[in-house]
Amino acid sequence: MNMIEVTGLRVVAGAAPDPVVEIVKGVDFTVKKGEVLALIGESGSGKTTIALSLLGHARDGCAIAGGSLKIGGTDVLALDERGRRALRARTVAYVAQSASAGFNPARTIMDQVTEPALLHKLMSPAAAREKAVSLFRALALPSPETIGERYPHQVSGGQLQRLMAAMALITDPAVVVFDEPTTALDVTTQIEVLAAFRKVVKELGTTAVYVSHDLAVVAQMADRIVVLNNGAVRENGTTLQVLDAPADDYTRALLAARRRPDPGPPAVPPAAEVPLLEVRRLSAGYG
Repeated sequence: MNMIEVTGLRVVAGAAPDPVVEIVKGVDFTVKKGEVLALIGESGSGKTTIALSLLGHARDGCAIAGGSLKIGGTDVLALDERGRRALRARTVAYVAQSASAGFNPARTIMDQVTEPALLHKLMSPAAAREKAVSLFRALALPSPETIGERYPHQVSGGQLQRLMAAMALITDPAVVVFDEPTTALDVTTQIEVLAAFRKVVKELGTTAVYVSHDLAVVAQMADRIVVLNNGAVRENGTTLQVLDAPADDYTRALLAARRRPDPGPPAVPPAAEVPLLEVRRLSAGYG
């Protein structure tokens, strides 16, 4: 069963009398129930624009101009604004790149994680708190019973990113969109957060769309990959097919760029060979 069906999706930027620019150009893909699909491509490829379309949303200055977009059989583009808000609350959830921007520093974590469930009257406050704690535990957060009493500034960036995932998952959505949620994290923290995401998505049987430009991340998270370039699909296949035997030249170029050896930091001459003024300049962080 397909949970997501996207056919001929077009998104444009601009409006008359200005020229209209097509930024998503007739994109097609499907995602089966319980499957994780990755949208990959360089900056400007249209991956985030497509991901936001799954929520029935277009950024300021943009509009969904054509095509069909169905989630669980519901025609997203046929819904009015009220229907789209309900869709975002109960069917599709979104995990953004920067969790720190998504939390109110003046409210406790528990108040914010449980808010979607309470706002849409999906469960009682006690049930919402119980559900939140179970998600904290599933996402490998420390002290799951008490972490919700803290404020956002009292937890690490990796923990806050997992807490944003808990906020997205508390309404039991059928689909979760992860929009490069580990980009701002260091490599070690990325690994921990990705492992937590992968575990909870599989345990809950959630259908997920993962937006990324990082092929190493995609290899860990996705069952299938859609490669995007300039708003169009260049390749669509299983993760194994796309990463091990790419059929498209653009995909091969992405992989070649990823595999290019890191030259490492430039060699630093012995201290005795560096003039004292240069040592001071380097120590101060200049140059």
